[in-house]
Amino acid sequence: MRVIDVDSHFLEPPDWLDQIDPTLAAEIPASDPVDRVVRGVVGDLLDVVPPSQRPANPIALLGPSGRRSFEAMLAMNEEEAAAAAQGPKSSYDAEARIEFCDANGIDVQFLNSTLGTGPYASAMKEGRPDLARRGLESFNRWSAETLSGHTDRLIPIALIDVSDVDWAVAEITRMRAAGSRAFQVRAEPVSDTKSLAHPDLDRLWSAAEDLGMAVVFHIAGGRAELKRGWFFNGGDPSHFAILHLVNGSIVPQIALAALLIEGVFERHPGLVVMVQELGISWLPHFMSTIDSLAGGPYGQLFGMAESDYRLPLKPSEYMRRQVRVTPLISADLLRPTLDLVPEEMLVFSSDFPHQEGRANAVELCQDQMKDCSPVAQDRFFGNSIAELMDL
Repeated sequence: MRVIDVDSHFLEPPDWLDQIDPTLAAEIPASDPVDRVVRGVVGDLLDVVPPSQRPANPIALLGPSGRRSFEAMLAMNEEEAAAAAQGPKSSYDAEARIEFCDANGIDVQFLNSTLGTGPYASAMKEGRPDLARRGLESFNRWSAETLSGHTDRLIPIALIDVSDVDWAVAEITRMRAAGSRAFQVRAEPVSDTKSLAHPDLDRLWSAAEDLGMAVVFHIAGGRAELKRGWFFNGGDPSHFAILHLVNGSIVPQIALAALLIEGVFERHPGLVVMVQELGISWLPHFMSTIDSLAGGPYGQLFGMAESDYRLPLKPSEYMRRQVRVTPLISADLLRPTLDLVPEEMLVFSSDFPHQEGRANAVELCQDQMKDCSPVAQDRFFGNSIAELMDL
């Protein structure tokens, strides 16, 4: 059985930008780790709630367990913090990662960033999108050089800003030549005046098709807005972060619905989208709901009448043809979702080396699939994504 892990991660050395582009590292302001973490969890809250209405200590905005973990990390001495930030060698070294894969029965891994968007976020905060895109280019170059010579088994996932389509096309073209097979974009509108499904992005989706590059929607890469009033709960402000977690599965549903209804998948039949670490239990309901809204009973009331939907395939058929979704092994039980959707739609991921990931993810998934057919197991662990992407 061939095992393809479509969502693992680097845990980049803290000085990765200095390694690859010291000039840019000197130009981009260093990001505050507290601000970076809090913004990653509840960034839209920081954008809409005035500072005078927030807790004095922004760490209080993290969920209870996240707050405790982060406070423990901040309490480490310098030596302990450096060791924790560096992580095991397999987090950032290609040969060590190959050894890890061999030991855990993994043939191919896609590697996402952990810290790669830091320079981008810092530059955008300073109003410098030019430096921000250079920050993404630098991470992409660092990841490609780190995995150079091993991209038959270790595949870097590029970071892409779709607001500049010319830049995005050039960057995925460059990264495909360096061994990448996927790129991460934010699962949200490009701007306040442009949907991710706007025809202006068709050149990017066409390039992705031609290059065999999958689009990745990943947790923390996009938001579905929560009204700020939910923050003022009269109690623990960190509970707002828990609402974000509950809201997380809405993010891919809105993005996918837009791509489906606006005909992006019809215009680009070779475009592959991988949804990572955003849950799986929403998938059966989404598949049935989006079909109904496109002409079924719900559609007659709230969506499109049957005659209004003009695309040749049902939305769920486009999903089955072009979309794959990964479970987070520490949080998502494979059953019953695995039994409620076409068996090729769920694909394997470990999320290694993140805290919520598991080194023994293959074994844990095999235990949950003992009564599944060999064909179903082969599809989940590797064949589905391999056939879709010619891996």
